Amino acid sequence: MSNSYILAMYDIRGKQDYIYRSSRIKEIVGGSYIIKDCFDDFLFPAAREASEEELGSGQGKGIFSYRGTGDTGEPAEFTPENFADRIRRGYIGEVIYDGGGNFFVLYRDREVYREVNRRFYHRLLDGTYSLRVLTTCIDEVHFDDYRYDQRSLYEKHRRREQRESMTGPVNTLPVVQTDYGTSMPLEALQRIGERMEKVSYESKKKYEKYEKVKKDSRSYEIQIQMEGSEILDKLITEKGEESLLAVVYIDGNSMGARVESCLKQLRTADGEEDRSYVSCVRALRKFSDEIQEHYIDRRIQDVDALLEQKENGRRRFVVYAGDEVTFICNARNAYDVAVEYLTRLAEEAPEGQPRTSCAGIAIFHSHAPFREAYRIAEECCESGKKLLKAEGIENASLIDFHYCQGAFGTSLEEIRRAEDTEQSSRPWFVNCYEDGREITDDFPVKGVCVSSRIVEMMREMLSRAGRSNIKNLALSAKRSRAEFKSEVERIRAHQQEKQIDFTLGGRLDDEMQRKLIYDMVLVYDLWFDDTNVKESTKEGGEQDERQRV
Repeated sequence: MSNSYILAMYDIRGKQDYIYRSSRIKEIVGGSYIIKDCFDDFLFPAAREASEEELGSGQGKGIFSYRGTGDTGEPAEFTPENFADRIRRGYIGEVIYDGGGNFFVLYRDREVYREVNRRFYHRLLDGTYSLRVLTTCIDEVHFDDYRYDQRSLYEKHRRREQRESMTGPVNTLPVVQTDYGTSMPLEALQRIGERMEKVSYESKKKYEKYEKVKKDSRSYEIQIQMEGSEILDKLITEKGEESLLAVVYIDGNSMGARVESCLKQLRTADGEEDRSYVSCVRALRKFSDEIQEHYIDRRIQDVDALLEQKENGRRRFVVYAGDEVTFICNARNAYDVAVEYLTRLAEEAPEGQPRTSCAGIAIFHSHAPFREAYRIAEECCESGKKLLKAEGIENASLIDFHYCQGAFGTSLEEIRRAEDTEQSSRPWFVNCYEDGREITDDFPVKGVCVSSRIVEMMREMLSRAGRSNIKNLALSAKRSRAEFKSEVERIRAHQQEKQIDFTLGGRLDDEMQRKLIYDMVLVYDLWFDDTNVKESTKEGGEQDERQRV
């Protein structure tokens, strides 16, 4: 049966560019909260305003959201009957699904859709200045076939993406002062540290959002995050106790395929494929809640529990939504935290349904631009995903890392090409699954990369070799295969009583030994030397020297 309903999809574009346009932590945090609250702050008020203008003050209720039912007594479940009833009672639309970067709204008709968006984009421009949201809609909803409507909407949205305008809101004139990093006009004063500085309108709005969340939130978790932001601002602008920080970026694997699998499994009482809105929307909402619980909420608890046991265990979560987490911590804790996250994620997965992610770690000096460190961490994460695709591995969690020594503005691939480290032991597998079962042997996975278990075994061998020999191993590994082999034999000959075996019982050939030892020595003082618990200026210099090797 035909209807006048409109199914719309809202897509926030350029999230990372908007958040990380600045290197100031408070501004980054404010930007991430602007995106997190985008529809609450701009779309819902626009819809309520439009409905009240049409139906009268107190009569128009705007858009119904299943996440905000609270104690209102409203049924949260979506059904065509519930939707029609809400329309009769003053709502002009309903949020169908909100999760995993997707935001779907079902509107009463096209006129309402247009009026709400007109007001929404006006508020968006005023409240963010440059955040882009692309909206796509389709007419005549088929309540018996959600997947058909979803596919039609995605296809139309892809066409709109190709025609999307990338032009910014304004251009500056030669007589206008501009922000050095963004070229936006400076138009407001903002207290940064101990002084007032000129900032752009966009930056001002990010600072305002940061202060508003800090002031209004009663959540202990958010208050702790805000405290962490101030600590990190101090670390970045002043000399702190620890000169090295790390950005850890973790992103879930194959989420699109998992969503598709979730919908394909739905069946009617007769055993036929169930494509109805009622069943599909219910399944998607449940899937979204599970992702939030297992990829975000519980993992944050695991990370905090681990960091409580560490020296300098402060951290700052910058972005966490859907299956993506980004946080900053002391560089010494980054590897253990990433392994803990990926291990716990896998342990809680149902039998035969592994949960996996890839992690990227960028180690950087506190004075380096944070947005560049984030970009490197994201590229490290992506290198793990590329390996999975290249090797045809469906379910595995991997870690890659990079020690940033300059060359900002250059891609990770170009940096490694210049350093002649394209062929390395990284990324490292934390877990890998085949036919739903974890591969538990300690040999290189698919013969191409090592697991974190092998890394721990090599850690023991390096500790037996002693610190005096570790640097020489890295130097010889960089120079040539023959020199590395000679150095290994020298160490073994001089310390036969320690039973040093860099093959790890035949698990590693000569080439993989060389790659793994070189990679581990780059971060040995930070992650693998148990006797070294505190960084000094001398140790920082040793790290720099190893990276230049």
